Amino acid sequence: MIKKMYSLVALLLFLMTGFAHAQDKTITGTVTDQDGLPLPGVNILVQGSSTGTQTDFDGNYSIEASEGATLLFTYIGQKDMTVVVGASSTINVQMEESAQALAEVVVTGQGIKREKKALGFSQQSVEGEKLVQARETDVANALAGRVSGVQIVGNSSSTFGASSIRLRGQENLLYVVDGIRIYSSSDINTDNVASISVLKGASATAIYGPEGANGVVIITSKSGTSGVAKFEIDHSMSISSITTLPDYQNEYGGGYSQTFNTFTYDPSTDPAEWASFDGDQYPDFWADESWGPRLNGQMIRHWDSWIPGTPEFGELRPWVPSPNDVDTFYEDALTSNTTLAFSKGGEDYNIRGNMSFIDQDGVVPNSNSQTIRVALNASYNVTEKLQFLANLNIEDRDRLNTPQQGYGNLASNFSQWWQRQLDFNRLQDYMRNGQAVSWNMRGPRDTRPLYWDSPYFHSYENLEHQTKNSYFGRLGIVYEFNDKLNFSFDAKKTFHSYRLDDRGTTISLLDPAYYYERFRRNERTDFFGMLNYNNRFLGDDLDVALTAGFERVDREFFELVGETNGDLTIPDFYNLAGSQDPVTAETDVEKSKNDALFVKGSFGYKSTVYLDASYRLDWSSTAIASDNRVETFGGSFSFLAHNLFPKNDVLTFAKLRAGYASAPFFPDPYLTSAVYDTGALYQGSGTLSVSNIQENSLLTGGIRDEVEFGTELQFFRNRLSLDLTYFNRTDKDLPIDVPLDGATGFSEITVNSGKQTSSGFEIGLIGDVFRGEDFQWELGVNFATLKREVDELYPGIDARDLSTYSSSMRLQERVGSEWGLLYGTGWATDDNGNTIFTENNGVYYYAVEQNKFLGSVLPDFTGGVTSNMTYKNFTLAMAFDFQKGGKYYSRTERYFDHSGLSAKTAGLNDMGNPKRDPVSQGGGEHIVGVLQTGTDDFGNPISDGTVVDAYVDPQDLYNSGNLGAIYENNLHDATYIKFRTLRLGYNFNKNVVEKIGMSAANISFFANNLWLISADMDWVDPSELEKRGGVNWAEAGQLPMTRTMGLNLKLTF
Repeated sequence: MIKKMYSLVALLLFLMTGFAHAQDKTITGTVTDQDGLPLPGVNILVQGSSTGTQTDFDGNYSIEASEGATLLFTYIGQKDMTVVVGASSTINVQMEESAQALAEVVVTGQGIKREKKALGFSQQSVEGEKLVQARETDVANALAGRVSGVQIVGNSSSTFGASSIRLRGQENLLYVVDGIRIYSSSDINTDNVASISVLKGASATAIYGPEGANGVVIITSKSGTSGVAKFEIDHSMSISSITTLPDYQNEYGGGYSQTFNTFTYDPSTDPAEWASFDGDQYPDFWADESWGPRLNGQMIRHWDSWIPGTPEFGELRPWVPSPNDVDTFYEDALTSNTTLAFSKGGEDYNIRGNMSFIDQDGVVPNSNSQTIRVALNASYNVTEKLQFLANLNIEDRDRLNTPQQGYGNLASNFSQWWQRQLDFNRLQDYMRNGQAVSWNMRGPRDTRPLYWDSPYFHSYENLEHQTKNSYFGRLGIVYEFNDKLNFSFDAKKTFHSYRLDDRGTTISLLDPAYYYERFRRNERTDFFGMLNYNNRFLGDDLDVALTAGFERVDREFFELVGETNGDLTIPDFYNLAGSQDPVTAETDVEKSKNDALFVKGSFGYKSTVYLDASYRLDWSSTAIASDNRVETFGGSFSFLAHNLFPKNDVLTFAKLRAGYASAPFFPDPYLTSAVYDTGALYQGSGTLSVSNIQENSLLTGGIRDEVEFGTELQFFRNRLSLDLTYFNRTDKDLPIDVPLDGATGFSEITVNSGKQTSSGFEIGLIGDVFRGEDFQWELGVNFATLKREVDELYPGIDARDLSTYSSSMRLQERVGSEWGLLYGTGWATDDNGNTIFTENNGVYYYAVEQNKFLGSVLPDFTGGVTSNMTYKNFTLAMAFDFQKGGKYYSRTERYFDHSGLSAKTAGLNDMGNPKRDPVSQGGGEHIVGVLQTGTDDFGNPISDGTVVDAYVDPQDLYNSGNLGAIYENNLHDATYIKFRTLRLGYNFNKNVVEKIGMSAANISFFANNLWLISADMDWVDPSELEKRGGVNWAEAGQLPMTRTMGLNLKLTF
């Protein structure tokens, strides 16, 4: 291993050293455009080397080159030019405008390529290289802060799961890879992405029909390039570690009171050798809270000193804060990510293949994820008119113990129900004398756990395995009848299988053993054909592009779930056959078919005015057979205003655009006709039941109408670009679940009665802060707002719950209000803002106002900042994202305080005395307010002004029945600023790497989740919130954030 490291260091030193150059001389000159105006920022490169420079603001340059060398001059919007260095040391160059270079081509709906200047809708692209600057394997996280209107929500950085993308307030986007519609963003291999095109508005996505109504993310995979074969090795090693934990108190240990228990020897039940234990002190092992005695070093009997046959048995140890605290449980997790790629292109073929292997450990002990991905992208021109296309992407993934979040899991254990003196190193030895043991014992004479096993016991004994096998691909042809007309046909297949088995061990003395198994399979088969016609008329002034196509889609979903009941009858045998009671098993099968026809027309006049229109018909089996067709149509208009202005160096490009579309949805399966629900086995026989949801044969999926206006401006010879968009959409006839009288035999029916309105602004700004000979700096900023209002639900229904935390916190939608409002228990105050208290037996409690409006989950705005710097061979890339406003609820914080774990429950009060000292001795928390003396007409507390000025025992004050009953107390601002990614790289000199058989080499340091710069609670990242009821608004036991740092070496041969 050491020898390999020395070899690697020697190679890197060799690459960075360089060799003696041929005799160079200084070449100077000026670069101008076709009008003779100086061009700043022109790239000048000595071909065959890495020597390069740029012109300054006046178009001047200076570069070292030898006689006979070739200088390459490149600039956006200008034709590339080459000049051979002769005897003269002065070379002036006048460049020519290139209409082709100015016309940036992007991928739009159904893979149709269009000039970006012609688009009448909002579209943003991201280069694939920028996605993997920090070696991010989750495409959603890789897009964070890079596209306006795109918000990244979801998974904790401590888990293996993927985040999700929310676009204009909507999730469930359509992901399309090389024309293939895939099931999930987690199926995307970021190392194989050439570019991503995000289509935001309905006018852009109308050609995809109902599937694309929430937005479309189009991924174009990397392909081979003409010339010599290319082989790439891209390898990175990184370490992830937790960053911030809650602020724990370290003054008091476990227990329900500050008094130790005293062991009293009982000769009738205790072994004789226990007589020496008489009088030993011990804490409340059975307590999972930390209101116990002060940690002052008292010699007491800890939990493991009551386990016979162990070295610790009978041992007295100091009662002190944990020497190995919560942070020692989480591990530094190593990730190895290696991609091998081969590509080659010729006149009539193109091929690229790559294979990636990712081996990722989790920060939670005994967790791991291994993923193998293989991709192939190829094309072959059979004749001048016929081309074959093939794409294949395969993924095989195995995971052990994916770290779980939510209440009752490890993170919630440590920060909700724990004892602060516990030493994690001692907890690792959870098997003693052949028996599982835990800190949470019932008592000295009964060492069985009461509530919790050891956390290491959960990691190493209660195992969960996940496997995923998937592939998606296509076979296609393109036939060109002539240079104006072509036809393409694709057969596409997407397959996704997922298996999970979860077990509760048979050696636990706390919970019954169990075994759970789930198998799920998704299949999709598409047949797609499209005819394209492109031509120019009126002396090339009129550009016409017409498209007509069809689709046939067959979908099938299958799920089998099995679970044991009672217990497992055979030790260490985890199988459904080992169930003590009859197994609960259920199978779910869903099949659907869709047909579609679509047409699209694009017209451009004098490269100044553009008009697009599309129309699509879809038929779906999920709708009633007699009315199963929907229509999607849209249109857009764009006007290039700069063509009317005299050419200038200030405003070099100006586009105005507008679009409109109407996009319907299909209803979910099995709501339009009566079906039976399958149930668990009853006495060995299967069961069927009538669904409690009444069918509705008239049900549709609703309709979305959207209008969009925007402008795109470029200034100072395209060095500064501004993209501004405003959208307004109306979702009407939305399906709403309406409760029914039990006498009908049903509990609810789904009807089309909902209506919502959304609007917002999206701003993207990118430009060159500085362009110099050695240093360049590009800075991008994006910003978006969203306003979403509920207009209608159902006559007589003004509000409904979207998600709840019991009755104390509700996420709701209310007619006439913003979507996503939070209502729950809050502080009761009088007209002067004084907090109202109640009193019972000398203890003060916070008075509760029920159903209080507490805020909204929607942010005021979201955005991001990207920075890309280059200095000679060095590159520095950074990405930030942020959010202002919105609310989230923290269940962890509620129990963190209730259990006496948080720092705020200890320390000194405003008199300088320990809070946990008796109130009679100067302890307690100081409260000031007024006393409740009645209720108003709505049942809310009121006061006559009687003053409350008292001290309250913290254990009483922070109790879940006191302050913990005020859910408003644990509601937090979701505002955050996050330094998400960083990459510092070095590109080795080309003439150096070529001498050892390579064409390029780069080494980089990278970091992910580098710094949560600002947040309401520094240990909760609002961008990683758990989902509850399908919405990221509450955390119940969120894992700590992780920071990932690593090295990346990329070699090209």
